[in-house]
Amino acid sequence: MGQRVVIAVLAAAMFLSAPLETARAQGSAVLLENRDLGLLAGATLASAAMLAIDTRVANVMTDSGFHARHPGFKSASNRASHSTETVLMITGGLVWGIARINDDRGTADVAFHTTEAIASTAMVIQVIRGALGRGRPYVVDDDNGEKRNGDPKEFKFMRGFTSYNYRSWPSMHAMASFAAASALSNEMRVRDTPHRALISPVLYTAAAMPALARMYLDEHWASDIAMGVFLGVFAGQKAVLYSHAHPNNTVDRRFLKPTVRATFTHDARGLSFSLLPY
Repeated sequence: MGQRVVIAVLAAAMFLSAPLETARAQGSAVLLENRDLGLLAGATLASAAMLAIDTRVANVMTDSGFHARHPGFKSASNRASHSTETVLMITGGLVWGIARINDDRGTADVAFHTTEAIASTAMVIQVIRGALGRGRPYVVDDDNGEKRNGDPKEFKFMRGFTSYNYRSWPSMHAMASFAAASALSNEMRVRDTPHRALISPVLYTAAAMPALARMYLDEHWASDIAMGVFLGVFAGQKAVLYSHAHPNNTVDRRFLKPTVRATFTHDARGLSFSLLPY
């Protein structure tokens, strides 16, 4: 029963994001087109419909018998939870910076678009979660410090800005990991990378680990995860395909185009001046 429920949740999450993978880069300069808005609206409604199974899935994922049969899952889940949006953004930023210094434009491009997808969506999600204030499955009650069973329909407007316990929907972990997988997968598609048909499934499988971990640790409802998956796939694809369709956009010109650095050097031979690409 537990395995079937977990598979169903993953299938629902991937169903929400599946239409995105068939999209193609468009020539329009508009970032969000009508099709994109329709997909966002449809995914939101699908996530809302999953409230009907949220409690059932949470009970399966947190069942003491299930945990007892798989004692290694908790430590694995804790490790997977370290893959946060902050860690992924710092990693991407470091790779971008090193690539820029070494004038490795291909790596800088991939790292920047991946980081861009995560960072831009994270900012939007923080606002949404703060405003909606959805309670987590099992949260510490702010009033008396005791744990209680969560209610998937509990929303406290604006409470998420002040309490971690009320910023559940959508999942930031799921968004970040799937945004990274989606961006990397789409960069491989654009660049016609060899063996991408084998690499992409591995990326998405790895991305699913933090998402499953958050449900196992009782931090998120299934509907939180599903919407996070959708937003991650959407953001990764949009960042890559839009940027490659519009290579002269303002953001890419600022962070990816070669610039010139003036350098003055004073040594035994005297004062010298040079212009170097950054």
